[in-house]
Amino acid sequence: MFQASEPNGERRRDTALAIAVDEAIRFDRECGAALAWAYLASHGLPPETILRVLSQAPDGAVPRRQTTH
Repeated sequence: MFQASEPNGERRRDTALAIAVDEAIRFDRECGAALAWAYLASHGLPPETILRVLSQAPDGAVPRRQTTH
């Protein structure tokens, strides 16, 4: 799943997962960590990964890319 940077600067090969992580960071900021956690869990991320993602999302963090939904 995770790998050294790709030519476009992305570390993730799984674009859908990268988008889910960005959305979860936005959910955390706008709706709270519980919703963000549930969203990532619904995408099959293990609890230790979810904790790492949400603990690295400082207040006001902007996703790496803007989603189109």
